[in-house]
Amino acid sequence: MIKCIRRLFFAFYTVVLRLPIWAVIWLIGRTGVIKTVFVIYPHDPKEYADLCPNIRIFINFLSGRPVPGGFIMDGFKPIGIYFYISNTPQELVKKKNRHLAETIVRRMQWIQKISRASAIGFAGQLGPILERRHGIAMKPPFFASTAGNIFSIDDAVAHLARVCKEGSKPWQLSIAILGGGELGEMLENHLVSQGYNVSNIDVKFKRRGGVEIRDMDTARKQLKKIDFVINLLHTGEDFVRCGTGDLLPSSAHVIDFSRPAIEPEKLCCSTYMGNRVQRSGMRFVFALPGWQQKELPACSLPSIMAARFGVIEQDLAKFCTAARQTAFGTALASEPPFSKNTPEPMLPRLELLENDL
Repeated sequence: MIKCIRRLFFAFYTVVLRLPIWAVIWLIGRTGVIKTVFVIYPHDPKEYADLCPNIRIFINFLSGRPVPGGFIMDGFKPIGIYFYISNTPQELVKKKNRHLAETIVRRMQWIQKISRASAIGFAGQLGPILERRHGIAMKPPFFASTAGNIFSIDDAVAHLARVCKEGSKPWQLSIAILGGGELGEMLENHLVSQGYNVSNIDVKFKRRGGVEIRDMDTARKQLKKIDFVINLLHTGEDFVRCGTGDLLPSSAHVIDFSRPAIEPEKLCCSTYMGNRVQRSGMRFVFALPGWQQKELPACSLPSIMAARFGVIEQDLAKFCTAARQTAFGTALASEPPFSKNTPEPMLPRLELLENDL
């Protein structure tokens, strides 16, 4: 019932109240409270249906048109607005759709101007697509998701190491990364610099969709006694179908970054959502479909850090340190048993700050 009301309300103000909504954003912008604007997109038809009517005419109407979805709140104060587009990464990655990508960026710049925001954040794959496929550099005021994603995984690994492998040092833990391309390489280098034993599972993408492991024997050896697996494949179904789950020991822990996520019942080991962070008092209103209100998408972190705290940092280690010092941490939206035990907000945060100092 709530989802139905939300869809109807979204459709109503998107079509009927379009001009008044922009006027309200302009008025709020005059107060100086809006620090960042952030763009999200759907991964599949289910996400369309969770937020707005999954009707082709309506989807076409939203194409290339960022529409307000809600506020980013810090306590009772709005610090940002998140916007929704109907275009998927699969559409925007095509060079023939460059005009769409440029239209979205141009409109977000206009929104930044009327809201007086200092940062524009792009969710998930949008930043890399805009930069690599369409030549739109991710430099201030534009912020891609990469640093936020790496911090989210870094903190998720650190948290699970404390909870599941109590007393273990980073060099005693083994981590395997599946997929991710350039993000996977950056994450591997970052985790190695933290002292972890990291390996990369080599996969290839099929022409007609799906993923397969290039060398099953090598992968079997890599995963035989693995502690953590970080899934950076596009969908949870890709992870299951490529056979990785069958190679994992029951003691392994999968940190999932895919959307739609891995279905936990399809694996013999524990799975955790690694793409969510949290900070006391900070939330999305309205909550993103499928997310709890206190959970922030990791990809929003770079723009929030820049706009709210003035942190613009290219070095990943320094960015992660700054995020911890401003009290961000993994949300670990996981299945039991750990959802009952997480997070451990105060003591671990203090320990991390002490180590950083």
